[in-house]
Amino acid sequence: MPLFKCCKCGCVENTTLGDFWTNQIEPICSECETGKWHGRFLKINATEAGYYKDSNGFLYPEDEVDNNVWTYNTTIKMIGRA
Repeated sequence: MPLFKCCKCGCVENTTLGDFWTNQIEPICSECETGKWHGRFLKINATEAGYYKDSNGFLYPEDEVDNNVWTYNTTIKMIGRA
């Protein structure tokens, strides 16, 4: 489940639920787009929760970064906290 940080409110959002694939420059979450959170998972702030962002804009939880747990055996260069 690829995640991204909403450019308006800073929350963690799934790429299929927000507008990431249609607006990769400044993607927003479902709530900022429609006015209502989808409720598929809890809404959390990416920076406060300790997520890291890679150069493609995807987010990774701190425990995955610390333990080098990567999907698809891909090397990811982190650019810092979200």
